[in-house]
Amino acid sequence: MKLKFLVFILLISFISCNKINNNSENQSDINFKKKSIVVGDAKYDGPEKIAYYHAAIRHGDVDINKPSRFKKYKSGYRDVEYNKLISARKNLLRSSSSSNLEEDNNLKYSTYAEENAVFVERGPNNVPGRTRSIVVDETDSSGNTWYAAAVGGGVWKTVDQGTSWNELSNDLTNIAVSSIANSKSNPNVLYVGTGESWVGNLDAIDGNGIYKSTNGGLNWINVSTKDGDYIDKRFNNVSRVVVDPNNSDVVVITTYGGSGHAHGYIFKSSDGGSNWSQVRTSENRIQQIVSAPSDFNILYAAVRGYGILKSSDAGTTWTNPGNLGLSGDLAYDNADGIYGESGGSFARLEIAVSHQNPNTVFAAIVDNSVGSVLKVSYDGGQTFDLFNNEDGTADTWLNTQGWYDNVITVHPFYDSIVYYGGIETYKATLLPNAGISFNGSSTFVTEENTGSFLNLVNIWGGKSVGSGDEWANGADNPDLVDVEVRYGPGKSQKAYRFSVPEGSTSGVAHSAYKYEDVVEVPFEVWDILADPPRQITVSFRDNKNDGAFNIIEDYTESREYIFAQITPYDSTMTQTEVSKNGGQLYKSLYLIWPYLVENATWEPNNLPNSSLKIESKDFTYQVKKKNFVHITDGYNDIDSKNANVHVDHHFLGTIVDDSVNFRILHGGDGGVAWSISSPDPGINDSEFSVSLNGYNTNQAYGADKVKGFDQYFKGSQDNGTWLSKRSENASKSSDYTFELGGDGFEVVTHYSDSNKMMGGSQGNYFFRTLDGGDSWSYVANGFVGSDPFISRLSTSYQDPEVVFAVTSSGVMKTINFGETWNLKSIAGTWNGSFWSGTDVEVSLANPRFVWAGGQMGNGGEIFVSSDWGETFDPVPGFANMGTSTGLYSHPTEDSTAYVLFGMAGAAKVIETKDLGQTWEDLSGFHLNVSGKSSKGFPDVAVYSFLVMPHNTNIMWAGTDIGLVESIDAGESWKIVNSNLPKVSIWDMKLKDQGQIVLATHGRGVWTAYIDELKDYLPNPTTLPPLLNNVYQLDVDDKYAVVSKVFLKSVYDSLQIKSDGTLVGTYYDANEVVEKTYEFDVPDQGNYTIQAFGFKDGTEYPSNQLEVTVNPVLQPRTEFSTTFSDLVGDEFALDGFRIGIQGGFDGRLLNSDHPYSSGTDLGYSDGYSLIAMLNIPIIITDFAPSIKFKEVVIVEPGVSAYPSPNFYDYVIVEASKDGGVTWLRLINGYDSDECIPGAGGDCTSWTQAYNTGANGNSNLFKTREIGFTDRGSFQKGDTVKVRFRLFSDDLTVAWGWGIDDLYIQKETPVVQGIEFTKLEKNISIFPNPTDGLFKVNFNDTWKGEIKLQLVDIFGRAVLGRNLNNNLGTSSHEFDISNKIDGIYIVQLIQGDKKTMKKIIKE
Repeated sequence: MKLKFLVFILLISFISCNKINNNSENQSDINFKKKSIVVGDAKYDGPEKIAYYHAAIRHGDVDINKPSRFKKYKSGYRDVEYNKLISARKNLLRSSSSSNLEEDNNLKYSTYAEENAVFVERGPNNVPGRTRSIVVDETDSSGNTWYAAAVGGGVWKTVDQGTSWNELSNDLTNIAVSSIANSKSNPNVLYVGTGESWVGNLDAIDGNGIYKSTNGGLNWINVSTKDGDYIDKRFNNVSRVVVDPNNSDVVVITTYGGSGHAHGYIFKSSDGGSNWSQVRTSENRIQQIVSAPSDFNILYAAVRGYGILKSSDAGTTWTNPGNLGLSGDLAYDNADGIYGESGGSFARLEIAVSHQNPNTVFAAIVDNSVGSVLKVSYDGGQTFDLFNNEDGTADTWLNTQGWYDNVITVHPFYDSIVYYGGIETYKATLLPNAGISFNGSSTFVTEENTGSFLNLVNIWGGKSVGSGDEWANGADNPDLVDVEVRYGPGKSQKAYRFSVPEGSTSGVAHSAYKYEDVVEVPFEVWDILADPPRQITVSFRDNKNDGAFNIIEDYTESREYIFAQITPYDSTMTQTEVSKNGGQLYKSLYLIWPYLVENATWEPNNLPNSSLKIESKDFTYQVKKKNFVHITDGYNDIDSKNANVHVDHHFLGTIVDDSVNFRILHGGDGGVAWSISSPDPGINDSEFSVSLNGYNTNQAYGADKVKGFDQYFKGSQDNGTWLSKRSENASKSSDYTFELGGDGFEVVTHYSDSNKMMGGSQGNYFFRTLDGGDSWSYVANGFVGSDPFISRLSTSYQDPEVVFAVTSSGVMKTINFGETWNLKSIAGTWNGSFWSGTDVEVSLANPRFVWAGGQMGNGGEIFVSSDWGETFDPVPGFANMGTSTGLYSHPTEDSTAYVLFGMAGAAKVIETKDLGQTWEDLSGFHLNVSGKSSKGFPDVAVYSFLVMPHNTNIMWAGTDIGLVESIDAGESWKIVNSNLPKVSIWDMKLKDQGQIVLATHGRGVWTAYIDELKDYLPNPTTLPPLLNNVYQLDVDDKYAVVSKVFLKSVYDSLQIKSDGTLVGTYYDANEVVEKTYEFDVPDQGNYTIQAFGFKDGTEYPSNQLEVTVNPVLQPRTEFSTTFSDLVGDEFALDGFRIGIQGGFDGRLLNSDHPYSSGTDLGYSDGYSLIAMLNIPIIITDFAPSIKFKEVVIVEPGVSAYPSPNFYDYVIVEASKDGGVTWLRLINGYDSDECIPGAGGDCTSWTQAYNTGANGNSNLFKTREIGFTDRGSFQKGDTVKVRFRLFSDDLTVAWGWGIDDLYIQKETPVVQGIEFTKLEKNISIFPNPTDGLFKVNFNDTWKGEIKLQLVDIFGRAVLGRNLNNNLGTSSHEFDISNKIDGIYIVQLIQGDKKTMKKIIKE
């Protein structure tokens, strides 16, 4: 089974401010790397990642910058689809009372869920979601009545300053609310703007326009301008709303059309939303509108990357007030253009207006060069002064996320104090010094009454009119003057008309302009700097060469460029300098690029009196100083002040309580927070409270239920992973406890062990608990491949220890609930299938079958495994679909699975009943040219799917607009109209106690209780056995191996194979239990062991384990070696060798130099190099127990052992059960810690690592270890000892070298042998030898001599009597067939005895 979820994640960093856990492994020790999503040349970071996900599932391709093969969703489509379903429901309910009801599936209304499911809200009560707007009811003298807009959670109201909340979203068909406003004159009239795509560079959650309530939020109507059944695309996302405090019918909004409609708009209504006038358009997003608190007539709008606009008539008309100093001096010849909104050096800006002076405007700016910038205008936006930090530090409050979280407000009494926020919030005091002044000029473009027909892309002036020297040479460097273009009745003049090559767009050289003729144009161009003003010459580009000046709505095609030329207008049009090819450039001042307002008609003879002025003005602006102090620290990385306020801030406001005291009101990713009332609120710790009671707006990605309890485990956007209390039946008033940081994603609870859970965050950062959440351990160390942004997990009810995740390399599988993971590589088109939304799904019916994939089409395929996730094969596609939102399975049919999608007009749910060989569209879109469903399925994205096990005709789909249901196996679909909110459902999971768990995006966790499911048991199936352990028995007459096999099912028989050879067949596998099986292997060496269960003729293979079989030697109480004296059986080596190493004298125990990384060797969770002493040691009271010299040059970690961030390490371990269980004698250590706990000088090792140097004898340090120091062993125990080097999946180094090993003994073996010095006339050579050596006597020891050759343990190797009767002789010996090591040559003649050590290697 799996966990599904998703949705709007907009926090990328880990949070630790919510709870301190008794974690055995500190989450802060894990090296969580923030990884970008990279697709082609595009890169997505931070909160952009989930926006990218939303864009990709609707685009149908991971590359959202190339044309889509699918239709675009229309504006407000969710509302239309929802209303269609509701309308169909009402019609069918009315029809159901008629005796003439047709027997047609499409006329039968599905009521199963409404009649049989009891939907219960389960919280969390204390984990609210992102809030972008709050409005205060100013008629409440206490200031405690607020309305909050939760993105994904709808509208909420409190009358007691956040102590309790009531939801007010009943009639809202889109609860992604990002703005809310009311009027003091009538606070029961509320307006809310929906959608959040206006925020960043990518479309995220589109809205459904603007809604209005006249009864305090009890009921809502959509007052957006309509386009047929849909809302006008210009209203798709409403970024901000302001309402006249004296007239609730006067409303001004800023909007963004969304993908494909990328304009920003300002609309005004004077009749409460019945009619709207488009009063301003921008090529950039207009992200904010604010009114001056002291005068609603003064409004300001913030345009991304451009600056601010100003209105002095309550939003009816708008001008660019200048913005000098906001983005630098835009002179006439600025290459980015005068009017164009791409010329700014900044991105998003937020503005606030003084409570006292409507001309004092504050701007928090995402500056593309320096990051965060605070600027202030004291003249209504004409000029802006920069305020730098007094201490010279850079402003960083917006960091890289200012496009997402950027907010500012002004002190209600003092203009010298401002509050702003991004990730954290700050208070800044503007210092009164004069600052440094700069003089400059700025170009103003003023549009008077042009809003009904004229938009501008840009205006270029001076040398920017051409490229290179075109303007300087062709225009003859005219003096630049102020110009006015006048429209209206009676206003026209003759113009020179030029054509360009057919099909031309941008970049046409001026020399390619062909002069055609003279025509009349519906405007006049005047030099208004002249006294008196004079009319001047004009030329234009006739882009379509149709003989007339006309503009159209598509600005990319409307390239009727106007060239204003500073020569007096001559109606005879005899200017030969102009009437020639390229003549449009002569004396050219400006190039003006106009286009038609949307939904307008170009009527050149019926234009209103209006004008377009281009003027230059001189100003002075200043750079001043400020000091600042933070007032929240949600990340706990400054001083923990007001750390209860969640990071990422989207709203700041003030509530004035009296002439001295006020409160700060805050909205952010953690809901609503507010300060105490004070003259200086929030400046001290514990001065903020947060909304943790009933503001249930949590955006859940995944949820699960703990078996046997009404306890729920959930992952949520921006807020980590949380767990309800086991001691209570969770309800909407239940508080959850914080367990894991980051964006919480899919979660798993173990179906048979209620204490086991697994969850995590973006990028496969998974943790598990084995004790019900008391402690957590990181379990994803060593995942192979790159990780998806959206972390997926899948498990099954029948085999809950087995869990799957996905990476770019394939599927990661654990058979022990995260203890270890193994990569199951997928080749072929997996690279095309994998992306940040790739999913994995274990069949609910039979865990033998596992599905994986992220795309069906675009070069990607869905894959299926029929062997419990060991291997995967692609399946045929369906209709060249695209990016998938999820994979689901059937509860009783193991060959049935489902793939979900989110593209407009295309299949949303497809089903296979034959393991992917064929597919059927259950949603009824396929082959319908209209793009509409033939089965009543809504045309919205689908995220979750469930088939009822007790009646498989009943299917539930979790969609963007709530829950839809089929009772006829997908032949028809209806909306479920219940107390379940109209909210996206990202996860549905069938659990015990008759419950289905639903994770919603905006309303937390819900369950549906169905009485027919109260006795639900998973589909019974036979599982493969699990090989838990394999080890060698300590017997000296054979090579015996023991395997511990957990029998997960009852089998007819069980076989065990070693390296594929059958070593045992057993017929006692008749119960679910762990059993021990003993068998023999023929010789020492490495073996791969696997068990096979057999049931009804079907084979069920277990996992494989490797075992090393070594000679069994007799236990000893002592052992020592210089590693030059070994015979060869003493150590079992894996990744180690014993031999000579450069930089050292003699032989030593060496790891591989350098050792390899885990990734290089194909390991998913690192690997170990091991040198095990085959001689068992009987522990005595000798101390120190173990002593040796060593050099350790391995990758140092950044945290303490045993954290995964400890990276590579070495360790000495012992086992008293023959090597089954190994316990550390000392903590692992690396190059930074040569004498743990003693603070020794490790600089030489660290320096060697940092410089990449090899080990040498000068780096030797001595280590002493006790067997009984840690309490794991005691005197009398017989243990084996091993040396282990662990290498993770990344950096490697030289490794480990060990020499002079003494175990419970002071002196080495070789030094304990007394040698007499050979007489000079006796020689043994060569030494060392490769096997052949000679013993020569030269006139000495006449007679017979006895020679004995023994190994270091005194075991005889060979013996011979030597004939030396002449006193001179030579004798040759061959020990080539003996293993390398130290041997002793003993020569004996009577009482004479001598020995000589010889080395064979």
